[in-house]
Amino acid sequence: MIDTGQVYERLMRRFPPGARPELRIALYRRLEQLVEAEGEAAYCVIATVAADAAGKREPGKYFAFVVLRRLMERGLIPSPVL
Repeated sequence: MIDTGQVYERLMRRFPPGARPELRIALYRRLEQLVEAEGEAAYCVIATVAADAAGKREPGKYFAFVVLRRLMERGLIPSPVL
């Protein structure tokens, strides 16, 4: 079983808040709540995107951009309506 706890703290260590800390902190809190609600399915998506971000030029920006899109693709968060 995967340890899904402390998502916020892990993300803060891996991807510091950057230039707009209030937005990044809100994202990390929202992701932690999503893992609490959806469990391992959400955690696996977040962990995969975090791993993918490791080789990018700006890993924090990449993570923040891609994680929401992947969660939408998998139906874990609602997609915006046209």
